[in-house]
Amino acid sequence: MELLRGARGANVATTHDAEQLAGAAAKVLTRGAGSAAEWGPVRHGFEGWFWRHGPLGDYSGRLDTLYREQLSASVVRQWRFALFDVLMNASSPDTAADELTALLKELTATPAAVPPETPSPPPPSQDHLDFRGGTFNGTVAAVQHNYHYGTVPAPAAWRLVGQVGPVEFGVRPTRHVPGLPDVPPYVRRDCDDDLRTRLEHNGLVLILGEPYAGKSYTAWHGVRSLTKHLLYAPDSGDDLRAVLSALDGKPGDYVIWLDEVTDHLGSGGLDLKLLGRFTALGAVLVGTISPNEYYRRRSGTAPGERVVAAARTVELAREWSDAELERLAGLDDPRAYPAYMWSGREGAASYFAIGHLLFDEWRRVGTQVQHPRGQLLVRVAVDLARCGVRGAVPPELLRAVEEQYGAEERESFEEALAWATTPLFGVSGLLVQGDTTGTWRAYGALVAEALRAGGNLEPVPDGVWWTLLDRSWPGLAVDRDAVLDAARTVLGPRLKGEDMALMIAFAARVGPEERRDLLHRAAAVGGIQGDVELATFFLTFGGVPLAMPYLERAAEAGSSWAATTLGGVLRDRAETWLRRAAEAGDPAAAHRLGDMLVGTGREDEAIHWYRKAAAAGRREVALSLGALLSRWRDPEARVWLSYAAAWGDARAAGELGVHLSWEPEPDEAKVVSLYERAARAGDANAAHNLGLWMVRKSQGEGPVPFEEAMALYRQALDGGVTDVELSIAQLLELEGKLAEAQDWYRRAADANPTGLLAALPLPPPEGDVPQVPDTVTE
Repeated sequence: MELLRGARGANVATTHDAEQLAGAAAKVLTRGAGSAAEWGPVRHGFEGWFWRHGPLGDYSGRLDTLYREQLSASVVRQWRFALFDVLMNASSPDTAADELTALLKELTATPAAVPPETPSPPPPSQDHLDFRGGTFNGTVAAVQHNYHYGTVPAPAAWRLVGQVGPVEFGVRPTRHVPGLPDVPPYVRRDCDDDLRTRLEHNGLVLILGEPYAGKSYTAWHGVRSLTKHLLYAPDSGDDLRAVLSALDGKPGDYVIWLDEVTDHLGSGGLDLKLLGRFTALGAVLVGTISPNEYYRRRSGTAPGERVVAAARTVELAREWSDAELERLAGLDDPRAYPAYMWSGREGAASYFAIGHLLFDEWRRVGTQVQHPRGQLLVRVAVDLARCGVRGAVPPELLRAVEEQYGAEERESFEEALAWATTPLFGVSGLLVQGDTTGTWRAYGALVAEALRAGGNLEPVPDGVWWTLLDRSWPGLAVDRDAVLDAARTVLGPRLKGEDMALMIAFAARVGPEERRDLLHRAAAVGGIQGDVELATFFLTFGGVPLAMPYLERAAEAGSSWAATTLGGVLRDRAETWLRRAAEAGDPAAAHRLGDMLVGTGREDEAIHWYRKAAAAGRREVALSLGALLSRWRDPEARVWLSYAAAWGDARAAGELGVHLSWEPEPDEAKVVSLYERAARAGDANAAHNLGLWMVRKSQGEGPVPFEEAMALYRQALDGGVTDVELSIAQLLELEGKLAEAQDWYRRAADANPTGLLAALPLPPPEGDVPQVPDTVTE
């Protein structure tokens, strides 16, 4: 059970747990391969597990090879990576972890399943004397010196550097893609030539670089230039004196791979004396170290620090140069170009090594449970990149875009941001700080993985596009043209379909030509709104004639805006043509133009055209001219209205009656006669006025002529006269029919409300009213 220390017995909650479980399983597997008696059940158990949860074809043959293979730390590391890959990519990672844990418990239930490592005795040296089995008759004095540092295979069992693959060298696999190697092809780094020059001489060569900068892959590629060298890779903490003992008396061409050289310093580790002896035997020692650790140690005086100072160094930057990225983009590998596009400052090596692990950590169910808003915030950043925002953005923009996804209150924004920016795997958070302090962007591999996942990631909400396109983001990496291009690509299928609302929304955010095409498509889909939007566009950019068909169609479909706009357009066009005809001397046009001008504040101009029409012999204009003059109490109105009434115009008779009633001592009989004449001819206003006169005349002189007045009011009501409801209410009240009167009072208030209404906006404060200056100064 010792091997299971650190392995979890339930679900794989984190990548760290999966790594621990994979490490424990790799030890059980490789140790089982070292025992002929136990290899059968070990192989059978792991083969079944691979069959259920991983691509067995990739590992079945390798299991057979494992039994015949010389075991080493690199072999254990290779299987640890293989097991970890299956755990992270199984259809049900939790089930895979549970079954693997159960398998390990079964295989380690008895000591025989995993035999303890029994160190073999060191090979005898030339001075070895073996007294076993001897018979002695006297005193024998002997001194035995035991220098046992561990077991290291003899150099003859070491492999040529060209036979060692990158995974065995410590290069971490990327996400498994069927048909492709787990490790992408090597990309030549700018420091490769410098590294090869340093490897031409025996001694210690250190590659300086941050975690996941590609040090192991660069080292692997570099030592392959030493084609005749044999390679050995001791485990962390192994006593290097054992390696020296294996080489003692066997000078040759060797490479000793010290991944993370700091793990090989200290007691039993590398020091100057040991380095000198390795160098004399023909060994090139290659190690990796972080720049900070290197510069800290090289000024020290401890044995390990002195050997670091003596090393030849090559520095490997995490961020790839333009030349390196161009070489990456040129690879014949489908994973290369996304890495070229999205690796960013974190570097392509980090992108390949941990990018897919960061993506899995972001998307797993446990993250949603523990950090719901943090997971959402990362999605916001990923979606911003999907929308064409390539740079880092401030939290304010993240907040604004987050609103389009719905509220998530189980975690504060500050808590979510803190979690999303916390480094994982000792390297990077899911959100990465931009060049400007306080700005953030998604780790590039998350975007590439999201794009690769296709339909597995939800579409960007439409509101995110509008937020980016509608608001100004000064000083931010929000290129509106880039966002528009991305929107055209992503929304293209829907814009070519039946989504009229999307067409209209997108049209409002593009140039005139593209807007016109989109609105034509929206109008073709059907519905009032498409016609309304296209009509509005043409009224702005194309002219009234192009807008008219769409205005008419929308008005007929029930759009009040279209009907109002169409009426205004037709009125303006009518005035234009009537004015042209009136100016040419047409009296009917002059008459109609005058009628159109009344009520627009241009009554003086209306009078002008009325008189023009009269001068040209149009008698019908007498009513219009007389009615307008009557409103102004102009005595001339009587002449024109009398003339029109003489021609039998009922409305003229009614208007003349009203005009005469305003005189200081009106001829009441004449007025009533005119009202009666007009009412009989069907004039609704005259009927109302006659009814009012009858009610007013009867008050104080006898009973109200209820039926006669109500009949006149009904005639006026049917004719559309205003205020008739109030007259009916008053008549009913006089008759004592209070309930009916109350109902008609309510109708009167609804039909013709009086006074300033609550629906009207308040006037501006007095100080805001523009003041007309008393004088004009130059």
